[in-house]
Amino acid sequence: MAEIKSTLELVMEKTRHLHMSQEEKRKQAVQAFKEAVSRLAGKYLDGQISLQKFKAEFNQLGEDAPSCKTDAAAEIGRRMDPGVDNTALLDLIRDGLGFNISGIEATLRHFRKRLYYDEAQARERVRVHLSTKGIFGSAVIPNLGPDKDWTKRRLEMFEAVGLELGAQIAQLKQV
Repeated sequence: MAEIKSTLELVMEKTRHLHMSQEEKRKQAVQAFKEAVSRLAGKYLDGQISLQKFKAEFNQLGEDAPSCKTDAAAEIGRRMDPGVDNTALLDLIRDGLGFNISGIEATLRHFRKRLYYDEAQARERVRVHLSTKGIFGSAVIPNLGPDKDWTKRRLEMFEAVGLELGAQIAQLKQV
């Protein structure tokens, strides 16, 4: 009678001659580290773990080298959205990983001020345009959604601040 093999046994037979190179192993380890950091950050952001628990679990990853903390900060920073409150993410980078984030905070403050100012200017431009068509009054609220100039400008602003934040995260210094 023929031997019945499991799927795992069949796969192992077919792949026994395959070996990963050192570079492939390194890439796989880096990817696994990023995924672990992302999971930990997600748990913290969802309120499932405290900052202290984040620190403890991060330390259990066995990655104490400064470059690993920088990689972790970059992975957490990837979640930043300059248009919303990033306090929890900044807490993770500052208190969870021990980095000075004053430059990132200043960039986000400056971005929000600039966004608010530019948005107010765009609303006023639309309001003036509407008033020339006889549409005016306190109930008129300009809709910037269909304004292609504003949409383009806003997108450019977000892309620029994203690049700036990425550069600052790459240059973080331990406290």
